[in-house]
Amino acid sequence: MSHKTSKKSKGKWKKGFVLEVAKTNKNSTKGKLIKGITKKLPSEILNDPAFIKKLKEIMKGYGGIYALYKKDKLYYVGLTTNLFGRIRWHLKDRHAGKWNKFIIFRIKRINYLKDIETIIQHIAEPKGNRVKGKVPSDSNLNKVLRSILMERSKELNKLRKVFDHK
Repeated sequence: MSHKTSKKSKGKWKKGFVLEVAKTNKNSTKGKLIKGITKKLPSEILNDPAFIKKLKEIMKGYGGIYALYKKDKLYYVGLTTNLFGRIRWHLKDRHAGKWNKFIIFRIKRINYLKDIETIIQHIAEPKGNRVKGKVPSDSNLNKVLRSILMERSKELNKLRKVFDHK
């Protein structure tokens, strides 16, 4: 695996560890939310002293979204205000042994974390997530579609009665 660093990143990197930092155009919104992303990293580096120091450094002060993988299959998606601590904790909690790789997304505006996690959970349906994030009831588009369906059903039932009547 090759190694690379971004112009914006600081420090020396161990071979195989990549943190990509979004490059932004002044007029673009790209990179305004995501402040860094890794490739899939092996869980073993969470116990390697050389990586622990650097991981703590690059995650300090950032919340984010993380994904845990078993081989290349998504297992779990989570959010946290303490990326390093939370991911490392998953080596010991109910997820222990159920994943072996992870990705982190450093997020600057953590007030959007729950919504981002909800979107990901509803799209990907990871096996390890017990609960999907909820949306406010007034944002549930299914209610609107269900009410249209009910109205159409009533109209169709009226027509059916006309045709069924002999």
